[in-house]
Amino acid sequence: MLHRTPFLAVASLVLVGCTAADPSRSAVLRDSAGVRIAENPRDAAGEEWRLRLPAVLEIGGGVGEGDGPDLLGSVRQVLRLSSGNIAVADGLAREILIFGEDGVHLVTFGGQGEGPGEFANLLSIAELRGDSIAATDSDRVSLFTSAGEFARSFPIPRLPGASAPNVVGWFEDGTLLVRTLSRSPSRDTRDQSASILYSVGRRGEILNTLGEFADRRLGRNGLALGFGSRAEFAVGGRLAWHGHSGGFELTGFDRAGAVRRIVRLDRIPTAVTQKEIAEARAEVEEILRGLSGPAVQRIRETEFARVRPLHGAVRPAEDGGLWVERYRSPFAQDALPREWDIFDAEGRLAGRLTHPGNFEITDIGRHFVLGVHSDELGVPTARMYGVLRDRR
Repeated sequence: MLHRTPFLAVASLVLVGCTAADPSRSAVLRDSAGVRIAENPRDAAGEEWRLRLPAVLEIGGGVGEGDGPDLLGSVRQVLRLSSGNIAVADGLAREILIFGEDGVHLVTFGGQGEGPGEFANLLSIAELRGDSIAATDSDRVSLFTSAGEFARSFPIPRLPGASAPNVVGWFEDGTLLVRTLSRSPSRDTRDQSASILYSVGRRGEILNTLGEFADRRLGRNGLALGFGSRAEFAVGGRLAWHGHSGGFELTGFDRAGAVRRIVRLDRIPTAVTQKEIAEARAEVEEILRGLSGPAVQRIRETEFARVRPLHGAVRPAEDGGLWVERYRSPFAQDALPREWDIFDAEGRLAGRLTHPGNFEITDIGRHFVLGVHSDELGVPTARMYGVLRDRR
């Protein structure tokens, strides 16, 4: 199935009003030792944002139409290239598909395997300077031209004593940001895991370590607390972002690890209810039905946090802003909506967007979002929506 409307129409999708914002509900901006800080008060409010329906572009979902570029298996990522073309990473086929602005298929490359330009497990894609596409596998990066021609690859290096690397993303200069779990956290505690961020050059060399960050709280069984907070990481432009969802403070680092930005929002956490815990235990029991052994018993002994995290994923936007997803239970069904707090390039809370839970955003442009929609049968499609802003 292919649905499209003229992409140039997207530029006219923003609704602009003339109502001035209430100063008492605006962020306080200040500089401290070269760090730009935005303090958003508890009653901060912005515009109501929403997706413009129908989708500007829809690719995939061609069940029953035969194998081909219009039938997607498991979409890991969708992004818009600087040319205007749309790149789709299909994790099931281990392929990267490129479509024009009008949704017409242009080229497919990659494929399952361990040879040059192939993937054992295609995880993510990104566009780098020089009109090239970087694709990450479990333990290596492959670089392609925008036409799909394989250029070269390099293994993702590991830090000594750390776990397997996980790619966070790319700085605009082509530096790769990698996250790994520390096997021996420097913190003097046994009830919290720690993550390490480090940067990697375009030849696969480790450039520097950005730091060690507190991650998940652990129960007495050594597993993360149910409904517990954790570290969230993202990278976009010149900054990498870190936030621990136990609070609402997002810190932006440059690739050398120096703090450049801080965005705060005064928000009070809400309690986890006994009903939620009971429902979570019941769902886990259903998954573990018929299983036994020490590992299964360990899972059954999982403890639960007292309060919910304050936020979820962090997504840098093309305009320099940040989209921060409100916490969504890992047991939430697709029928439950997703909510985002949207901060502008200065760190002020600019708006809030709510959209259906079966749509996952993977790329945020100035006037559009791209992502993956899953229907009731789990069939994925890549979609682009315009974004409307209703000013108060």
